[in-house]
Amino acid sequence: MTNKLSKLAFALAGAAMMTVAGCGGGGSNGDSTGGSGGGDVVVSTTSVPVTVIDGAIEKATVCLDKNLNGICDSGEPSGKTDSDGKVTLQIDIADANKYPILAVVGIDAVDKDHGPVKTPFTMQAPADKPAVVSPLTTLVQSVMASTGASSADAEASIKAQTGLNVSLFADFSKDNTADSQTAGTVARMVVLTTQQQSTLLSSTVGSSAIDGAVIKQADLDKIIQNRLLEILPALLTALADPSVLNAAPADKDAVLLAQANALVNSPDTGIPTTAVTTLVAINNQTASPSVVAETPTAGGTLRSLKFTDSANWSVRALVSTLAQNTPDASNNVKYVSRRYNSVGGAVAAWNNGGSPNRQADLHFNGSSWVGCALNSENTSTVRDAKGNSIYNDCDKMETGSSNRAVFDIAGRPMIDVYNQITAAGYTNLSITSAPTVLGTTQFPVGAKLLYQSNTPLTTAVAYYPGSSSYVTQYSAAVSSGGIASTQGATVGCNSSEFKNTNGTASATLEGMIGAMTGTPCVFGQGQFTYNSVIYTSPDAVDEAWGNSTVGIGTLGTAPVGFGSAPGFYSGNTKLRVAFKGTGTNPVTYYACKERFNNGSTRNCTEIGTGTYTITTQGDARVMALSNPPLIASSLGYQRVFVERNGKIYAGYQNNPTTTKTARLNLVATNALASQLGLPTVDPEAPLALTRTSYSGEWVISDPVAADGSTTIRIDGNGNVTCTWIDSTGNGTDPCTLTFTDLAKGAFTLTDDYGIATGTLNFLTGAASGTFADTDGSNGSFVGVRR
Repeated sequence: MTNKLSKLAFALAGAAMMTVAGCGGGGSNGDSTGGSGGGDVVVSTTSVPVTVIDGAIEKATVCLDKNLNGICDSGEPSGKTDSDGKVTLQIDIADANKYPILAVVGIDAVDKDHGPVKTPFTMQAPADKPAVVSPLTTLVQSVMASTGASSADAEASIKAQTGLNVSLFADFSKDNTADSQTAGTVARMVVLTTQQQSTLLSSTVGSSAIDGAVIKQADLDKIIQNRLLEILPALLTALADPSVLNAAPADKDAVLLAQANALVNSPDTGIPTTAVTTLVAINNQTASPSVVAETPTAGGTLRSLKFTDSANWSVRALVSTLAQNTPDASNNVKYVSRRYNSVGGAVAAWNNGGSPNRQADLHFNGSSWVGCALNSENTSTVRDAKGNSIYNDCDKMETGSSNRAVFDIAGRPMIDVYNQITAAGYTNLSITSAPTVLGTTQFPVGAKLLYQSNTPLTTAVAYYPGSSSYVTQYSAAVSSGGIASTQGATVGCNSSEFKNTNGTASATLEGMIGAMTGTPCVFGQGQFTYNSVIYTSPDAVDEAWGNSTVGIGTLGTAPVGFGSAPGFYSGNTKLRVAFKGTGTNPVTYYACKERFNNGSTRNCTEIGTGTYTITTQGDARVMALSNPPLIASSLGYQRVFVERNGKIYAGYQNNPTTTKTARLNLVATNALASQLGLPTVDPEAPLALTRTSYSGEWVISDPVAADGSTTIRIDGNGNVTCTWIDSTGNGTDPCTLTFTDLAKGAFTLTDDYGIATGTLNFLTGAASGTFADTDGSNGSFVGVRR
């Protein structure tokens, strides 16, 4: 038989060396049997050069992991790296580009940059990218293993999260550019975090998982690699810590080690030993699946639960009717997201977004700007034998892959299942006083527990169309900043424009760029009075930067303007940008302090530079920012600015971060709901809007008179307050809001001055209607949800 090398095999091997079976010497044809006949040469293997790096790692065992078990088994092509981290594997041609490369780094290994390896670890590289094995290729391979994505898509996902500007398949240790050095720092942090987590979990090796399997080191390696995908934002935030940024080269490894220890010891980012038995069993199930054919039925899963008591709770469920759960011609099924939030027994219902108003968010699906309609359908492929499925949420708002392991919990006490979930580190199901409210109740027949991980591969550019997302800007006199004491009493930084307003809404990206100059208004030492206490700024000067920078996000959740004042500043960090610097389309990033009493931006420090690009997406223009500082990764999104319909919106593009959840099937969900005194889930009954679905602030005004506005505030408990502001002042009036058609948002509003009727559009956030005042005047109004 004659085997011929494909072009693909040659591409893999580069200048491949071929091992020839039986290179006999009889004739010029190179007889493969050693005789003198004219037979063809049989080529069975190809040479694959591999370099293993954190720094170059000597004495790492490298192999082709043909059975995907994370161990270099006998019979798998393998070799040891030299002092430059290099080794060449002889691989069967049939196996080329088929299996990942595994590097096992033991305590006999030596890292050229970091010295002898003291804690063993493993790394991997994708099958079609075998040349370099590094911590970064390991992240890529982890995405591929959990999603089925290509190496290109998996690399794009990791780069989107980390902001790295180099190929993740390159040898970053050989390049001294700033981008390669950043890649090396991220890689080193991945290794140190891996090693510290492995050390903490080492005592579980040899014990049994919940499925009875004996836990091996390779099992720990896999759950650690999976966790690294989930905590990438936290890992990058750790790299932005001042102790890391200011560390001398000789001290950097020790500083990174301290950050790695903090990560693995944190309940938010580390893996506790109590989680191992469950996490290993989940991986075992997806690695050795059993195909179970199921007849389509109406169904659902409990995606999240936060239960305080029967009047205060929030739920998200994903449901499918029988028709939606029946695969179509493309083998897709459909599901609908339902969200509920109860405050004092007043239940808000909606489908998408973290709060009811955010169902109005619009995103670009590749051809147009669309929203998620009420009861809109999402799609996913039927799960394969390994529990994998490809999903598409809300017409490409997010696409990706999910993986699910299923466990039967029929007959098990609810409290035992809940304790197992929380012990495994899953936080999406939270029940206050769980032992008391769950008691000894058991789950019924048919109850299932689902452990699921979701890895986004694409996320859309999106924005909230409410007025709270408008970008505003000041006049040139204000945005140019300066020392206030040198300016006139009503000029520039001392003007009523700056003191009493947020400026005017930006209409074009160019206008926004021109106004955000990064030139603050500088005042004397700041001071304010709060609850009869005087608070003085710790800074000698009070720099106000809101005049000439635009926000990209806030780090921290400390209260602003209420509660106990921690001091002059809230403790939160506001990240902002100005369009200044060198080169084409420059951007400068700032970390700013937040004044406690009013949340204003104060005393910023430059933390990085980048550039901006503007593209056309449908009928909008979108600005994206490059090279954001590492500290911004913890925001969970990239800030974009969307110019559309005469406004600039502060938009976003979510980072494609892997998330894990513990879920209950419909039988288990409704059993738990009954136990907690919550409404059960009926997939066949569409979600209906409630009074508090319209919660938030609706700002309405007379487009003709244009003197002031009224704000209708609907609280989460259903209470309503009305405030007004005009040229004469402002105030609060008692008012009554009655919905006459919840589905359409039709309402009647009465107060001491008259009556208004109109509609609040739940999906678009627009308000309109007419009013008739007691003084005989009447007219129309328009408005928007803030």
